[in-house]
Amino acid sequence: MSSDILSHRLSDLPTQFTQPHTRVWEPIDWKGISRDPIVGVDPDLFIMLVAGATEIEAPIREYSQESWNYMKSIHPQMAYFMGGEQRPDGALAALGVWEKEERQHAPTFSKIYHLLTCKKLQPKPNSVDNDGASKSAADVYRHILSRISTEWGATSVYLWLMAHSTGALQQAVAQPLQDEVNHLAKFWGFCRWALNGTYFKQLKGSTQNLISLMNHHQGERTHGGNILGVATTVDAVELAFTFSRVMVRLHTWNQELSNSFLNHLFDTQPMLNEFRPA
Repeated sequence: MSSDILSHRLSDLPTQFTQPHTRVWEPIDWKGISRDPIVGVDPDLFIMLVAGATEIEAPIREYSQESWNYMKSIHPQMAYFMGGEQRPDGALAALGVWEKEERQHAPTFSKIYHLLTCKKLQPKPNSVDNDGASKSAADVYRHILSRISTEWGATSVYLWLMAHSTGALQQAVAQPLQDEVNHLAKFWGFCRWALNGTYFKQLKGSTQNLISLMNHHQGERTHGGNILGVATTVDAVELAFTFSRVMVRLHTWNQELSNSFLNHLFDTQPMLNEFRPA
Protein backbone atom coordinates (compact mmCIF):
# COMPACT_ATOMS: atom_id res chain seq x y z
CA MET A 1 0.00 0.00 0.00
CA SER A 2 2.65 2.50 -0.98
CA SER A 3 1.61 6.03 -1.94
CA ASP A 4 2.64 5.31 -5.52
CA ILE A 5 0.33 2.29 -5.71
CA LEU A 6 -2.59 4.19 -4.16
CA SER A 7 -2.07 7.15 -6.52
CA HIS A 8 -1.90 4.82 -9.51
CA ARG A 9 -5.16 3.13 -8.49
CA LEU A 10 -6.90 6.48 -8.00
CA SER A 11 -5.54 7.86 -11.27
CA ASP A 12 -7.20 4.94 -13.04
CA LEU A 13 -10.71 6.02 -11.95
CA PRO A 14 -11.38 8.69 -14.62
CA THR A 15 -10.24 6.19 -17.25
CA GLN A 16 -12.79 3.73 -15.89
CA PHE A 17 -15.51 6.28 -16.67
CA THR A 18 -14.65 6.25 -20.37
CA GLN A 19 -12.86 2.93 -20.92
CA PRO A 20 -14.09 0.44 -18.29
CA HIS A 21 -11.71 -2.43 -17.62
CA THR A 22 -11.21 -4.96 -14.84
CA ARG A 23 -7.98 -5.97 -13.13
CA VAL A 24 -6.72 -9.34 -14.34
CA TRP A 25 -6.09 -11.83 -11.54
CA GLU A 26 -3.03 -14.01 -11.33
CA PRO A 27 -3.79 -17.74 -11.60
CA ILE A 28 -4.50 -19.44 -8.26
CA ASP A 29 -2.90 -22.78 -7.42
CA TRP A 30 -5.97 -24.39 -5.88
CA LYS A 31 -4.26 -27.78 -5.49
CA GLY A 32 -1.61 -26.18 -3.27
CA ILE A 33 -4.10 -24.86 -0.69
CA SER A 34 -4.33 -26.70 2.63
CA ARG A 35 -4.10 -25.99 6.36
CA ASP A 36 -0.33 -26.46 6.35
CA PRO A 37 0.51 -22.90 5.16
CA ILE A 38 -1.44 -21.32 8.06
CA VAL A 39 1.22 -19.93 10.41
CA GLY A 40 1.32 -18.15 13.76
CA VAL A 41 -2.38 -18.43 14.55
CA ASP A 42 -4.99 -21.01 15.50
CA PRO A 43 -6.18 -22.50 12.18
CA ASP A 44 -9.78 -22.41 13.47
CA LEU A 45 -9.60 -18.63 13.84
CA PHE A 46 -8.09 -18.28 10.39
CA ILE A 47 -10.91 -20.38 8.92
CA MET A 48 -13.57 -18.38 10.79
CA LEU A 49 -12.22 -15.17 9.28
CA VAL A 50 -12.21 -16.79 5.84
CA ALA A 51 -15.89 -17.62 6.39
CA GLY A 52 -16.49 -14.04 7.50
CA ALA A 53 -14.72 -12.76 4.39
CA THR A 54 -17.06 -14.85 2.24
CA GLU A 55 -20.10 -13.33 3.93
CA ILE A 56 -18.72 -9.77 3.91
CA GLU A 57 -18.54 -9.97 0.12
CA ALA A 58 -22.20 -10.95 -0.34
CA PRO A 59 -24.67 -10.00 -1.72
CA ILE A 60 -22.61 -8.06 -4.29
CA ARG A 61 -25.47 -7.40 -6.74
CA GLU A 62 -27.49 -5.77 -3.96
CA TYR A 63 -24.43 -3.73 -2.88
CA SER A 64 -23.99 -2.51 -6.45
CA GLN A 65 -27.66 -1.61 -6.80
CA GLU A 66 -27.52 0.26 -3.50
CA SER A 67 -24.58 2.38 -4.69
CA TRP A 68 -26.27 3.01 -8.04
CA ASN A 69 -29.33 4.31 -6.19
CA TYR A 70 -27.22 6.72 -4.18
CA MET A 71 -25.01 7.95 -7.03
CA LYS A 72 -27.32 8.05 -10.07
CA SER A 73 -28.45 11.66 -9.64
CA ILE A 74 -25.23 12.96 -8.10
CA HIS A 75 -22.49 11.51 -10.30
CA PRO A 76 -23.77 9.23 -13.11
CA GLN A 77 -20.27 8.10 -14.09
CA MET A 78 -19.53 6.87 -10.57
CA ALA A 79 -22.96 5.23 -10.52
CA TYR A 80 -22.02 3.36 -13.70
CA PHE A 81 -18.63 2.33 -12.26
CA MET A 82 -20.36 0.96 -9.15
CA GLY A 83 -23.69 -0.35 -10.35
CA GLY A 84 -23.47 -0.63 -14.12
CA GLU A 85 -26.07 0.47 -16.64
CA GLN A 86 -29.78 0.05 -16.08
CA ARG A 87 -32.66 0.15 -18.52
CA PRO A 88 -35.66 2.44 -17.93
CA ASP A 89 -37.62 -0.52 -16.57
CA GLY A 90 -34.93 -1.13 -13.94
CA ALA A 91 -33.46 -4.22 -15.61
CA LEU A 92 -29.67 -4.51 -15.59
CA ALA A 93 -28.14 -3.79 -19.01
CA ALA A 94 -24.44 -4.05 -18.07
CA LEU A 95 -22.40 -4.75 -14.96
CA GLY A 96 -20.17 -2.05 -13.49
CA VAL A 97 -16.42 -2.62 -13.13
CA TRP A 98 -16.60 -2.52 -9.32
CA GLU A 99 -19.21 -5.28 -9.29
CA LYS A 100 -17.32 -7.38 -11.85
CA GLU A 101 -14.22 -7.29 -9.66
CA GLU A 102 -15.96 -7.72 -6.32
CA ARG A 103 -18.17 -10.60 -7.44
CA GLN A 104 -15.06 -12.81 -7.68
CA HIS A 105 -14.29 -12.48 -3.98
CA ALA A 106 -17.05 -14.47 -2.27
CA PRO A 107 -16.58 -17.55 -4.52
CA THR A 108 -12.82 -17.37 -3.95
CA PHE A 109 -13.09 -17.32 -0.15
CA SER A 110 -15.84 -19.94 -0.26
CA LYS A 111 -13.52 -22.25 -2.20
CA ILE A 112 -10.65 -21.55 0.20
CA TYR A 113 -12.97 -22.43 3.10
CA HIS A 114 -13.96 -25.68 1.40
CA LEU A 115 -10.32 -26.64 0.78
CA LEU A 116 -9.37 -25.91 4.39
CA THR A 117 -12.33 -27.70 6.00
CA CYS A 118 -13.65 -30.18 3.41
CA LYS A 119 -17.02 -28.58 4.15
CA LYS A 120 -19.20 -26.40 1.97
CA LEU A 121 -19.96 -23.05 3.57
CA GLN A 122 -23.58 -21.93 3.58
CA PRO A 123 -22.96 -18.16 3.71
CA LYS A 124 -25.36 -15.76 5.36
CA PRO A 125 -25.36 -12.66 3.14
CA ASN A 126 -25.60 -9.18 4.64
CA SER A 127 -28.85 -7.25 4.67
CA VAL A 128 -28.82 -4.27 2.27
CA ASP A 129 -30.97 -1.14 2.01
CA ASN A 130 -32.20 -0.91 -1.58
CA ASP A 131 -35.32 1.21 -1.32
CA GLY A 132 -34.33 3.31 -4.35
CA ALA A 133 -35.70 6.50 -2.81
CA SER A 134 -34.08 9.86 -3.55
CA LYS A 135 -31.08 10.56 -1.35
CA SER A 136 -30.01 13.75 0.39
CA ALA A 137 -26.47 15.10 0.33
CA ALA A 138 -25.89 13.77 3.83
CA ASP A 139 -27.17 10.33 2.76
CA VAL A 140 -24.76 10.24 -0.21
CA TYR A 141 -21.86 11.31 1.96
CA ARG A 142 -22.62 8.64 4.55
CA HIS A 143 -22.94 6.03 1.81
CA ILE A 144 -19.53 6.83 0.34
CA LEU A 145 -18.06 6.70 3.85
CA SER A 146 -19.68 3.29 4.31
CA ARG A 147 -17.98 2.08 1.13
CA ILE A 148 -14.64 3.38 2.45
CA SER A 149 -15.35 1.54 5.72
CA THR A 150 -16.06 -1.79 4.06
CA GLU A 151 -13.00 -1.53 1.81
CA TRP A 152 -10.85 -0.53 4.79
CA GLY A 153 -12.19 -3.47 6.81
CA ALA A 154 -11.71 -5.98 3.98
CA THR A 155 -8.20 -4.71 3.22
CA SER A 156 -7.19 -5.01 6.87
CA VAL A 157 -8.61 -8.50 7.39
CA TYR A 158 -7.10 -9.80 4.15
CA LEU A 159 -3.71 -8.35 5.06
CA TRP A 160 -3.94 -10.19 8.38
CA LEU A 161 -4.85 -13.42 6.57
CA MET A 162 -1.85 -12.96 4.28
CA ALA A 163 0.43 -12.37 7.26
CA HIS A 164 -0.64 -15.73 8.67
CA SER A 165 -0.31 -17.77 5.49
CA THR A 166 2.31 -18.76 2.95
CA GLY A 167 2.52 -20.25 -0.52
CA ALA A 168 -0.60 -20.90 -2.58
CA LEU A 169 -2.94 -19.92 0.27
CA GLN A 170 -1.30 -16.51 0.66
CA GLN A 171 -1.31 -16.00 -3.10
CA ALA A 172 -5.05 -16.79 -3.26
CA VAL A 173 -5.86 -14.20 -0.58
CA ALA A 174 -3.67 -11.65 -2.38
CA GLN A 175 -6.02 -11.52 -5.38
CA PRO A 176 -9.09 -10.07 -3.62
CA LEU A 177 -6.78 -8.00 -1.40
CA GLN A 178 -5.39 -6.18 -4.44
CA ASP A 179 -8.93 -5.42 -5.58
CA GLU A 180 -9.83 -4.00 -2.16
CA VAL A 181 -6.76 -1.74 -2.09
CA ASN A 182 -7.68 -0.57 -5.58
CA HIS A 183 -11.26 0.25 -4.58
CA LEU A 184 -10.24 1.83 -1.28
CA ALA A 185 -7.95 4.26 -3.11
CA LYS A 186 -10.69 5.14 -5.61
CA PHE A 187 -13.40 5.77 -3.01
CA TRP A 188 -11.07 7.73 -0.74
CA GLY A 189 -9.87 9.98 -3.54
CA PHE A 190 -13.36 10.43 -4.97
CA CYS A 191 -14.70 11.45 -1.56
CA ARG A 192 -11.83 13.93 -1.13
CA TRP A 193 -12.55 15.49 -4.52
CA ALA A 194 -16.31 15.32 -4.90
CA LEU A 195 -17.51 15.81 -1.32
CA ASN A 196 -14.68 17.87 0.15
CA GLY A 197 -13.80 15.11 2.60
CA THR A 198 -10.84 15.95 4.81
CA TYR A 199 -8.74 13.16 6.28
CA PHE A 200 -10.12 13.55 9.79
CA LYS A 201 -13.72 13.80 8.58
CA GLN A 202 -13.26 10.65 6.52
CA LEU A 203 -11.42 8.88 9.36
CA LYS A 204 -14.11 9.75 11.88
CA GLY A 205 -16.98 8.88 9.56
CA SER A 206 -15.38 5.66 8.32
CA THR A 207 -14.62 4.49 11.85
CA GLN A 208 -18.16 5.18 13.01
CA ASN A 209 -19.54 3.37 9.98
CA LEU A 210 -17.21 0.41 10.49
CA ILE A 211 -18.26 -0.02 14.12
CA SER A 212 -21.92 0.34 13.16
CA LEU A 213 -21.60 -2.21 10.36
CA MET A 214 -19.79 -4.71 12.60
CA ASN A 215 -22.50 -4.41 15.25
CA HIS A 216 -25.29 -4.62 12.68
CA HIS A 217 -23.95 -7.66 10.83
CA GLN A 218 -22.54 -9.64 13.77
CA GLY A 219 -25.70 -11.71 14.08
CA GLU A 220 -25.58 -12.47 10.34
CA ARG A 221 -22.16 -14.14 10.52
CA THR A 222 -21.89 -17.93 10.56
CA HIS A 223 -19.10 -17.78 13.15
CA GLY A 224 -19.91 -14.35 14.60
CA GLY A 225 -20.37 -15.65 18.14
CA ASN A 226 -17.42 -18.06 18.03
CA ILE A 227 -14.55 -15.79 16.99
CA LEU A 228 -14.24 -14.11 20.39
CA GLY A 229 -13.97 -17.53 22.02
CA VAL A 230 -11.07 -18.55 19.77
CA ALA A 231 -9.15 -15.28 19.33
CA THR A 232 -6.42 -14.52 21.85
CA THR A 233 -5.39 -11.10 23.11
CA VAL A 234 -2.45 -11.24 20.71
CA ASP A 235 -4.80 -11.95 17.79
CA ALA A 236 -6.99 -8.99 18.75
CA VAL A 237 -3.98 -6.67 19.06
CA GLU A 238 -2.65 -7.83 15.69
CA LEU A 239 -5.97 -7.16 13.97
CA ALA A 240 -6.31 -3.75 15.61
CA PHE A 241 -2.74 -2.90 14.60
CA THR A 242 -3.43 -3.94 11.01
CA PHE A 243 -6.52 -1.73 10.84
CA SER A 244 -4.56 1.21 12.25
CA ARG A 245 -1.59 0.69 9.92
CA VAL A 246 -3.85 0.73 6.86
CA MET A 247 -5.31 4.05 8.01
CA VAL A 248 -1.81 5.41 8.72
CA ARG A 249 -0.85 4.57 5.13
CA LEU A 250 -3.96 6.39 3.92
CA HIS A 251 -3.02 9.41 6.03
CA THR A 252 0.47 9.54 4.53
CA TRP A 253 -0.95 9.27 1.02
CA ASN A 254 -3.77 11.72 1.75
CA GLN A 255 -1.23 14.44 2.47
CA GLU A 256 -0.13 14.18 -1.18
CA LEU A 257 -3.66 14.60 -2.55
CA SER A 258 -3.88 18.33 -3.13
CA ASN A 259 -7.09 19.88 -4.44
CA SER A 260 -5.24 21.00 -7.56
CA PHE A 261 -4.09 17.41 -8.23
CA LEU A 262 -7.61 16.05 -7.77
CA ASN A 263 -9.17 18.74 -9.98
CA HIS A 264 -6.56 18.01 -12.64
CA LEU A 265 -7.14 14.27 -12.32
CA PHE A 266 -10.89 14.56 -12.81
CA ASP A 267 -10.42 17.41 -15.33
CA THR A 268 -12.95 19.64 -13.62
CA GLN A 269 -13.86 21.38 -10.41
CA PRO A 270 -15.88 19.21 -8.02
CA MET A 271 -19.29 18.58 -9.53
CA LEU A 272 -20.99 18.19 -6.19
CA ASN A 273 -20.57 21.56 -4.49
CA GLU A 274 -24.32 21.86 -4.05
CA PHE A 275 -24.48 18.38 -2.56
CA ARG A 276 -21.74 18.77 0.00
CA PRO A 277 -23.09 18.21 3.50
CA ALA A 278 -22.69 21.07 5.95
